[in-house]
Amino acid sequence: MNKLTKRENELIRLLLFQQEYQATSFFSKELSVSNKTIYNDLQNIEEYLAENDLTVNRVPRKGLYLLGSRAAKERLKGYLLQESIIILEDEVFSPAYRQLIMLSEILLFDERITYDVYAKRFLVSKQSIKKDMDEVLDYLNKSGLNKLENRSVPRFEEETRIQKVYKKYLVRYSKKYHPQAERRQNDRFPFFSEIFEPTIIQNVFGFIEKIMLHTGKTLNDYFVYSLKLSLVIFLTRLKAGHHVEEQNEFVFKDLQKMQLYMVALNFSEEMNQEMNCIFYKPDIQYLCSLLLAHGVVPGMIDLPVDEKIHQMTSALIKEMAHLLDVKVDKDEQLFHSLLAHIMPMIHRLKNDIYVRNPLKENIKKQYTTMFTLTQYASAVFEKYDNLFLNEDEVSFLTIHFQIAFEKIQLTKHVLIVCGNGLATSELIFNRIKQNLPASVIVEIASEKQLMGNPIDDVDLIIAAVPLELSGIPILHVSALPTAEEVSMIASYLSTISENEKKFTYSKEIKTVSLGRFIDRNLIFLHQEFEKKDEILTFLIEQYQDLGLVNDGFEEAILQREALGNTSIVSGVAIPHGAPETVKETRLAFMTTKKAVDWGVNQVWLIVMIAIAEKDMTIAKDLVSVLYGMIDSKERVEKIIDSKEIEELMSCLSRREC
Repeated sequence: MNKLTKRENELIRLLLFQQEYQATSFFSKELSVSNKTIYNDLQNIEEYLAENDLTVNRVPRKGLYLLGSRAAKERLKGYLLQESIIILEDEVFSPAYRQLIMLSEILLFDERITYDVYAKRFLVSKQSIKKDMDEVLDYLNKSGLNKLENRSVPRFEEETRIQKVYKKYLVRYSKKYHPQAERRQNDRFPFFSEIFEPTIIQNVFGFIEKIMLHTGKTLNDYFVYSLKLSLVIFLTRLKAGHHVEEQNEFVFKDLQKMQLYMVALNFSEEMNQEMNCIFYKPDIQYLCSLLLAHGVVPGMIDLPVDEKIHQMTSALIKEMAHLLDVKVDKDEQLFHSLLAHIMPMIHRLKNDIYVRNPLKENIKKQYTTMFTLTQYASAVFEKYDNLFLNEDEVSFLTIHFQIAFEKIQLTKHVLIVCGNGLATSELIFNRIKQNLPASVIVEIASEKQLMGNPIDDVDLIIAAVPLELSGIPILHVSALPTAEEVSMIASYLSTISENEKKFTYSKEIKTVSLGRFIDRNLIFLHQEFEKKDEILTFLIEQYQDLGLVNDGFEEAILQREALGNTSIVSGVAIPHGAPETVKETRLAFMTTKKAVDWGVNQVWLIVMIAIAEKDMTIAKDLVSVLYGMIDSKERVEKIIDSKEIEELMSCLSRREC
């Protein structure tokens, strides 16, 4: 069978899918050529069509129509999909190809090439080049980009928008001129070879093959093709020095894609070595978004795994299922996701390689209970391999467990939106958070964030500014919410959650105060200590003298302090030991006369937590109640103002001061 040129192949495809006669101008417009060129192409394909029992019928003032049986047409459609089309020399100089090159040099490389240079390059007149450029600029002006200045993208244009606009154009081009490309996963974009560097294409293809091998999940053809295009564009722009802007998304939306953070981080390190591409934090987070959007999941299937790592992963999940009282141990995806994360994590810890989690502080604030429980459960790494996890590593594990938890426990997402800055938002956050179960996730958002992100997953907005949004309930409160307004919010959230399981305050735990875990001998008011180390040593000795802990308690406390910050912004430090080093669960409280530097925050209240293994079933409730009392600066100030031990104990047992 004779080979066709690219344009001839496309002309036949258009004829095959026509349901009625179409004027010659229809085909010339679709293929960006003149009517005369269409007539020439029709002559060239006559013999090819005849071999397949088809012919083009031409009717004056009516147009063209392909005659033949339905079976013959379907057979030819199949041939065209299987054929490897020869691209003749005149094809790469088509108007569509010229426009593709022009748009690429504007969006990809920020180059401004003169009409004379283009005319010589493509062997056409300047008038033809001007016409091509006018079409390119018309497309860009309609694409949503800011108005181009002198055929250049403005410096303040968002990088993600540039890449999306360019990808949309490539998809449209390939669908029209290379419809078979989406169906072949090994297609290495030969039709874009003049635009993209072969090393970039090679690295992207290798990366995607590796992902599918490691996760055991084969992506469908369209997702593979789309992801390849996105990554090739992303790397091309990155290599040219263009970085993605800060995404500014809601934290609860970030969690799922952050499961893929290590995958993206490894890719960034490889590309840095291979092509000297430097990734900034937003670049890696954007890469996570691309992977998640194309169906990539974290995990490790059918690969050799060290038996000890397998045991540690199983033990970690079992411990969290016990602490949460939720069957996360039945989640197969959680197991594979954690396994894929824990293998390189152990390598990092053993080789003192530190990886920062950009969401760590948000996770500690918004998912306090889950973070703390994960920190306790992480003691399995100490048992099996004498490894202590820093807070960044704990926060990565927290992401996996929070997502697994939300599959089982329906979680409500609440946004606090204020117009007077962060202080007002924080005040509302602190006033309502201690009254909520942890199945309600509260996040502070700006008006800009609210308008710039999808809010379909938001269940309630608490606003101190006038807002009008359809489909989502809004509770308007004053900038300094009154007790009545806080009560209104709590009542509303109770209503929407009343038929769901509660993560923290179950009926059984609601009747239990902190009192049973508070010992007068572990309360120290208005102390003169000025250094963190002195306070830790003093409190550890008190636990030891009372026989509440064993010999490993001191090492566990100091090790955790060395690994990360245990203070919070409300002015409280919360050092804690491993459960296996504790004989009896007790909380210690110390207030100081002067602020003590605790690494990140200045603190006046130190709460040492020692929970014995036998009490871990109530750990989540104990931690939730405690954090609900100390994450507000107002409440902490009342606690540190206690003049007598009885006053502080009474305050803590009532959960109000």
